[in-house]
Amino acid sequence: MAVTARSLARNALVALERGRSERLRSELEGRGLEGRDLAFAFELSHGVLRRQRLLDHVLLGFALRGLPKDPQQRVTLRLGAYQLLFVPGMKAHAAVHETVSLIVHNNRGFANAILRRVAASVKELEEGAELKPLHELALPGGRKVELAKRLPRDEVRRLAIVHSLPEWLAQRFAEQHGVEGLRAIAAAASETPGIYLRTGKHIERDALQAELAAAGVEVEPSDHERLLRWTGGNSPFGTGPFEAGQFVVQDPTAMRAVEAVPCKPGDTVVDLCAAPGTKTTWLAESVQPDGRVFAFDIDASRLSRITDNASRLNLTGVIHLVANVADLPMADCVLADVPCSNSGVLGRRVEVRGRLEATTFSDLPKLQGELLKQAIGLTKPGGHAVYSTCSIDREENEDVVAAAQAAHPGLELLASKLTLPEAGKHDGGFFAVLRVPS
Repeated sequence: MAVTARSLARNALVALERGRSERLRSELEGRGLEGRDLAFAFELSHGVLRRQRLLDHVLLGFALRGLPKDPQQRVTLRLGAYQLLFVPGMKAHAAVHETVSLIVHNNRGFANAILRRVAASVKELEEGAELKPLHELALPGGRKVELAKRLPRDEVRRLAIVHSLPEWLAQRFAEQHGVEGLRAIAAAASETPGIYLRTGKHIERDALQAELAAAGVEVEPSDHERLLRWTGGNSPFGTGPFEAGQFVVQDPTAMRAVEAVPCKPGDTVVDLCAAPGTKTTWLAESVQPDGRVFAFDIDASRLSRITDNASRLNLTGVIHLVANVADLPMADCVLADVPCSNSGVLGRRVEVRGRLEATTFSDLPKLQGELLKQAIGLTKPGGHAVYSTCSIDREENEDVVAAAQAAHPGLELLASKLTLPEAGKHDGGFFAVLRVPS
């Protein structure tokens, strides 16, 4: 059978479900699809993971005996429901027929019946009409779904289902950030995140926008003077501006974290957890013309991605890869962008919510604290160590910084910022700027 976008998405999701893979991308690329078909497979597979708990809730309203135990059948039902609910303009009969055809023939009747009921539950949303919050949900394209199984009255539990978060995680977010914070976090977790392009140092944003427009790439200015948001048209990757090193991809929250590193031309900087190197390139631009950035990552296989970025942006003379942490020099500034739970980027890292456990937030701070200690040890007296994560959890952020201050008398916290994710605008994350005593 020929590979289609739907079959590729289904196979990738089944591989994750069965524990044969940890990353969707590795299951999607190099499987025989390109262009629009591959993009559709990406959209379907990532969308199903972002919406999985809600899709199951909708399906269970019609599957009275529960969802199939077979992963292929279960995933295929989710795939069909996702198309019916979240792909505006998708013809219901096409979504049902094409999805059901993926199932072994003698099991198609059940899937066909369930998906047709899902399709029948989707209605036009009349302008100005109020939704019944426990029984109806708004959908893209001016539609709504009438739920056969109502949602919980408790708002935290309801948000967890609607935005497909584990209930324990939604409760944790609510405890730390309040229900209002949870609303923002949950909404961002279930939406497709934006893609932002950071201009190179030697091109103005307006000029880059014009060059991309000439290549059929639609972008719009962001709040930050060096960021453009990709909004449609052709892909910016593979264009002349990309090959010429005129931009890299960087979310606004990640950019503000690396901007917080107070390095200047001529400084020596260490990027302690550097791969894939996007922050490294910003640091390199900041210390030019005669500064140096030493980039280290514990995963040596990922260092090649730094080389690719440095070469494309013409920064190879500034960035020096270091394979052994013992060879890192003392530096004016050290950035420790540490491994974390990724709780601030759940919409972008769609596989993460299925792997998170309550123990994640108690286990990670030990490693994070050791890396921050290492960063402080590499910082010259009077210099700055910057700690950052893409987490929004207190144990990984404020608590790690407080522990470092307790262990290093005189270590001064100059600034810190927690950013909660906001759908369509930016990821979540944290940074803290520390000055090492002279």
